[in-house]
Amino acid sequence: MKGGAGARLLVAQAARRMWKLGLVSGSSGNVSLRVGNVIYITPSGVPYALLTPRMVVALDPEGHMLSGTCAPSSEWRLHLLIYREFPGVRAVVHTHSPYATAAAVRGELPLVTDEARLRFPKGVPVARHAPPGTWEIARATVEALRLGSEVCLLGRHGVVAPGRTLWEALDRALAVEEAARCALLLSVD
Repeated sequence: MKGGAGARLLVAQAARRMWKLGLVSGSSGNVSLRVGNVIYITPSGVPYALLTPRMVVALDPEGHMLSGTCAPSSEWRLHLLIYREFPGVRAVVHTHSPYATAAAVRGELPLVTDEARLRFPKGVPVARHAPPGTWEIARATVEALRLGSEVCLLGRHGVVAPGRTLWEALDRALAVEEAARCALLLSVD
């Protein structure tokens, strides 16, 4: 599926899937897909249960709105900077999943299972804390991703999972949540 309508549909489907998997609630988190020089991103403040493809916002590489009926996600800067810095990335999923967010608040994600260690051999770095929706959090995210992991936690905030496809990015975000759930369950007395 290529072009604007197809990209909008894929973003909306991935956002709803993220919500159904419990990786976000309401309208938290965000999803984007890069097609050529256009970035399709979830809108700000729209609950995923109500999201339609027409609501997905199109941005140019500088963050200017090309089309859409809503404002883009407040984390559009984070998505744009990842696309600028990592040319192979075509999709970004940002979740506020509860176990991974707890690990982000703690400041570490111990990989306690063999599966997690195999999945994330370089670990899961935690980006320094920065205010949401700012260039500062975008830069902190890129710094963490440059450590070589395919994902990172945002200090006190959640998960960022880039990928070559939306489904790869979503799968990575889910794997981080599973690793964090196991680590947290083991830390409870």
